[in-house]
This record gives sequence, C-alpha cells and structure tokens, in this order.
Amino acid sequence: MGIFKIRYFLLTILSITLPLFAQKSEALRNFYELEQQTWREHIAALQNVVPQTKFDVTFYHINVEIKITSPYIQGDVLCRFEAAEDSLQSIKLNLHHALSIDSITGNVANYSAANDSIYITLDHSFQTGDSGSVRIYYQGVPQLAGGIKGLRYTTHAGGQPIIATLSTPFLAHYWWPCKDGPGDKPDSVYIDITIPDTLISGIPLTATSNGVLDSVITAGGMKTFQWRERYPIPPYYVMAAISNYEHFQQIYSGTQGENFPMDYYVFSEHLTQAQAGVAQMPQAMAVYSDRFGSYPFQTEKYGMTQLGFYGAIENQTNTITNNMSLSWFDVSVHELAHMWFGDMITCESWHHGWLNEGFATYAEALWAESQGGFPAYKANMANNEFFNGGTLYLQDDTDPFNIFISIIYYKGAYVLHMLRGMLGDSVFFNCLSQYAGDPLFRYDHATTEDFQNVCENVSGMDLTFFFDQWVYDEYYPMYEFSVSQNSSTFHTTVAIEQTQGNLGRRPVFEMPIQLRFNFSGGLDTLVTVWNDQQQQSFQFDFTKLISSTVFDPDKWILRTVQQVVTVVHQHPGIPERFDLLQNYPNPFNPETEISYQLPEAGDVELTIFNVLGQKVYTLSRQRQPAGYYHVKWYGKDQFGNTVGSGIYIYQIRAGEFVKNRKMVLVR
Repeated sequence: MGIFKIRYFLLTILSITLPLFAQKSEALRNFYELEQQTWREHIAALQNVVPQTKFDVTFYHINVEIKITSPYIQGDVLCRFEAAEDSLQSIKLNLHHALSIDSITGNVANYSAANDSIYITLDHSFQTGDSGSVRIYYQGVPQLAGGIKGLRYTTHAGGQPIIATLSTPFLAHYWWPCKDGPGDKPDSVYIDITIPDTLISGIPLTATSNGVLDSVITAGGMKTFQWRERYPIPPYYVMAAISNYEHFQQIYSGTQGENFPMDYYVFSEHLTQAQAGVAQMPQAMAVYSDRFGSYPFQTEKYGMTQLGFYGAIENQTNTITNNMSLSWFDVSVHELAHMWFGDMITCESWHHGWLNEGFATYAEALWAESQGGFPAYKANMANNEFFNGGTLYLQDDTDPFNIFISIIYYKGAYVLHMLRGMLGDSVFFNCLSQYAGDPLFRYDHATTEDFQNVCENVSGMDLTFFFDQWVYDEYYPMYEFSVSQNSSTFHTTVAIEQTQGNLGRRPVFEMPIQLRFNFSGGLDTLVTVWNDQQQQSFQFDFTKLISSTVFDPDKWILRTVQQVVTVVHQHPGIPERFDLLQNYPNPFNPETEISYQLPEAGDVELTIFNVLGQKVYTLSRQRQPAGYYHVKWYGKDQFGNTVGSGIYIYQIRAGEFVKNRKMVLVR
C-alpha cells in the first residue's frame, strides 16, 4: 500500500504462515563473485583509456577474420562520427596495444597510438553536427585481461574450439578499435565475422553475434557471417562467439502483438539439457514485458549462446552464458532483464552501475514472485541483504574496492525492494514502466537522478530523502524497539530508537515502518508508522491484549532490529519494592525473559555483561513509569552478532537501586 506521512494506519488481517523458497543458485552466486574479481583486477588499469566526449559515434562496421587454431585476428573497422563541438580537429579511439594498426583511411591527416588509445588528427576542422568517418585496418594476437576477459580461446568436449568475446565493462578495445565504455552508443553496428568453412565433429563451425543474421557468404574455403544490429548499443555489448554450435529456436508471441525468434546456440553434448533449461524463457519474457514494457529489440531477436566457461554477459540481443541448464535458469532470467536495464537503458557512467545490475538482480525476485507468489519474492530478496559499507553510487568509478560488484547487485536490488514497500505496488510498478518507456532514456543513457525524477513525477512525492540515504550514503538503520501495553485499557506505546549513530554512521534513516501486532485470539493488525527521529514513540488504543509484536514483518527495510522489551502487561497497582527476578528459562537457547519491577518512575538501565565485565548489550535505557516489566534477550550483542555459550551477568540500575544476576547460555 502507499505510505503517507501520518501518525499511523491500521489494517486488520489474518496471520498466515507460508514456506520460503526461491533461494539464489550456486551458479548465480559464483557468477557474482567472478564479476567482482575481474573488476578488482582490471578497472584501475582502464583509467588510461577513458575516451574523450567531443564527438559522437553514429555507426561501426566491424569486418574481422578470426583464426581458429591459434589466437589471431585481422580486419578493419569503419567508424562514422559527428562533431559534438565546433572546431573539432582530432578524435581519440581505444585499441589494446597488442594489436597493431596497418593503416587508417578516411578523414585522417595523421595518427599515433599510445596507452591503448589511437590519436587521430582529422583532415579538416569539423563544426558541431558535421559528419566524418575513419576506417582502421589492424591485426594481431588479442590479449586477455587477467587471463579472463577479452577475445578468449578455449575448448569444449575434448578439444573442440570455442572462441568468444567477454568485453564488459570496458574491454571492447581488447579486440576491435572503438570509443569504449558506456558513454557513447552508436545508432547501429554491423559485424562481419569470417571463419573457416569447416565441420568439427560433423557440425559446421558457426559465428554468432548481435542482431539478425543478414547473410552468410561462402568463398575460398571461408565463411563470412554478416550480423546486423540496428539498435543503439554500447561497444562492450558487441560480441562474437564461434564454435560448432547446434541451433534451436522458440518463437515468442506476446499479448501486445510481439512476434520474434528466441535463438539458442549450444554444444551438441548439451543440447537436450539446454532445451529443457530454456523451456520457460518465453514465460520469463512475458513476465518482464508485462512489468517493463514490450521487449525492446523485438524486430531482431533474443538469443543465448553457450560458452562452457565463465558466467554470463548480457550482450545485446545475444547473451553469452556458461550453459543453459535448469540450474542456470536464474542466471538466464537475470541476463534477460538486462535487455531493458543495461542494454536498452545504459548507465551514463559506472558511477550509476546499479541501474544495470541492481535492476537485473531485482528482476530475479520478480520472476520468483511470478512463480511462487509473494513468499517466493521475499525468499529471493532475503539473499540480497547487504550490510557492508560503501555507497551504492560509486564515488570513484576507477576504484574497484572490494565490495563494488556486491553492492550494486545486492544493495541495488534491495533499494528497489524498499522503494516498492514505500510507494506500494501500483505506484512502484508504474515507476518502472514509465522509466523503461521514457523516450529520453530508451536506447540511450540514464543516471540515478533520472530514475529519481521519474519516481517523483509518478508518485508525487519528494524522494530526495530516500535516495540520499540509500544511494548516496552508506550502511543501514539499526533499530531497537519496545512495546508496552496496559492490560486494563489496552493502551499501547511503541518506542523506537535508531542506534547506528553510536558507530559514527548516519544517525537517522527516515522510513515508514510496518508493525504487526498479534492479539490473543488469533487476529493481528498491521500498522505503518513514519519514523524520522532517532528516538520516537507511537501511541495506539487497541481493544485486545497483544500476544506479540513483529517489527517490519516483510523486511521492507534493510536493517537490523532488536526488540528490547516485549509486550509489558502492566499489573493493576504499584509494586512495593524494586526487584530484578531470575531469568527464565535458565539455562537458555536461543532466548530468555528477564522480569523486573519498579515501585516508582525513574531512569532505568538494564545491561548484559560477560564474565570479564565487558558490556555485551543494553536491553533497556529509558525513563519508565512504575510497573512490572518483562524483557527478552535473544543472545546477541549490540551489533546484532550471535554470542557464544557461557555465563552472562545482567544488571539493573534504577536510581540508587542496583542488582546483578547470572544466567547461562548454552548453544
């Protein structure tokens, strides 16, 4: 439901317990880790190839012959461009230094190469909007970034060749000259791949790429596969994959008149499992088309090509993937979602990389929800909780620091989850479809600010506070809460405190918080409060006795939470004396209850210590009226970490009254 800044909103529902499922596969987790590793190893070196932005590339025609028996490529690339400023006299493209330039023709006076860049002096001065072109002839042995990415040669099935490009996030120039990176998308790219006309294990050698296969030309013992990608595309999503592939196809027919092929290129030894593994891909296409708008490249295709190694890359219209088995299906739907977020809408720079990876990761949960309902969605999102530091907006996109990939995948997805919880389903999904359908971003670029503006326009809310704290700041709220209820009048007080400021972090995260009160008799009430203070209390008048309270039951907030005081049923009358009672049960695991009584109002502190006298957790630190109190400890320290077995001391301080007792935790 939508959230308004009001004191509270009540909704009575029945309590239902449902199983959780839809955990992330090991394949997907390994894929995330491999992406993280390649970023750490290589992005710092890529600082040397940041391109200039004073010209816009409009078209590439890549004509390349790729050797099969050993690494070697030769070919030429036509680059058409427009000047983006007056008096443009030179341009810079990127090409790895291992590849040599034979010559450059077109609008070129002279050129030089250094630091993985080609510096081209133009043959005349270009004014804004003027068009020009250069054709670069090159050859050489392509190198790999860290032994992993680039134009990679390996084998399958005991020596049969597989050659494929892995070019994200800035590695297209490892195999062809271009203006690399996310910042400049040409309107279209033609890719001609020439390979030997031969059979391997009785299956023809095939070259796959983006877009549609326009023609195959056979001459002189060679085959040239002419692929045509007629949509704007970032250079690092331009791909080639060569092997003795089996090809099979599905036809997708959508509810909005879509009709296009879904092509799969797999190794013959994996054909049967691949056919089973992609059987639900048209259904996934329908789910995403319903949520985000029609598939953005429907005049061409959606394809998948097997690598047999690595993980997967969302190359436009043709994802490359380790395999297409059922165990890799969550990888497959992740890459499919990238066709909207990453390929069609590309982050303007890697500062905003979460717009690619966070959205695709979140789409995995939407697929799970389409199959198993909200419980499956929740189970999937539970895998995306991210409690490390660092901002989702990458402050320095040349510094990969260890958590970079993890944060844009996991926290990026969780930010969308929190936005959904705050805006409600109708508004949230309208935000996603409006963002995906905005002509300012379709087949172009977007920033975090662009996405925020769409969400604000759709919702009518100022969301600066949300994006400031979740995208541009780090960490998460650490909540403590207590609930007290008068057993005669049922008047209830909920006290909420955010404690992360004690660690030097943002002291307050402003968020709506759902509280579920379970009543004696089986019914419950869901209440939403707006928490925007470090310490805040909320008052409720119920008609039933509370049996338990659940804080943020659907985990709409990335947080830790500790219930300091359970429901307090205040007895009629006033205790005659201070007292701290023995906990129960004792010994205990995983939780125990501590009771105390106050004959008068005062400041109360109830603290847990270990046998060395070190403070483990503060259960209560607040002013309380006279009464009888019951507090639960869940065997955790102040950071939410589970503590080990042993003897612990709990101490109460209320004015001059001080008392200690021992308890035993047995794990």
